[in-house]
Amino acid sequence: MTTPAPKDALLANLDKVVRETLAYFDGPGRATKARVDRWQARDVLMHFIYFHDATAWGIQSAGLGGPPWPVPADSDTVNEVCRRLHEHESLDELLTQLRQSHARLVRAAGSASDLDKPCFQRATGELMTGRQRLELLARHWAEHVQELQGAATAH
Repeated sequence: MTTPAPKDALLANLDKVVRETLAYFDGPGRATKARVDRWQARDVLMHFIYFHDATAWGIQSAGLGGPPWPVPADSDTVNEVCRRLHEHESLDELLTQLRQSHARLVRAAGSASDLDKPCFQRATGELMTGRQRLELLARHWAEHVQELQGAATAH
C-alpha cells in the first residue's frame, strides 16, 4: 500500500496544474475555437469555478464537523448551469474569478486538519474526501487542457 501524498505535495501539484491552465487561457486558449464534446474553452473555465468552490466549501464544512458538500445534480447539468450563469462574463472576468476560487481552495485545504474526511457528495451519493477532490481536480484540469489543445491541432 502506498503512503498518501502529504498535504503540501497535493497542494503544490494542484497549484502547478492551475498555473499551467491559467497560462493556457492567457495564451492560446484565449482565442481557441476548439471544442471538447459540446464544451468550448470558456465553458470549461465556467465549471472549474464551481467545482473549485464546491470543494473548498466541502473541506470547510468537514473541518467544522458539518456534512459533506452536496452537488445537486450530475456533472453535465451542473456544467450547463455554470455556463448559463457565467455566459455574459468576459474571459478576463472568468480568469479573475478562477484565481480567486483557487486561492479560496488552497486556503481551505491548507488549513484543514484532516483531508481524509468525506467532504463532497456527488448527486449519485458517492462521497469523496478532500484528498480525493484535490487529486481529481488536478487530473481533471490537466485533461481538459490537453483535450482542448488536441482539438485545436486537429482542425
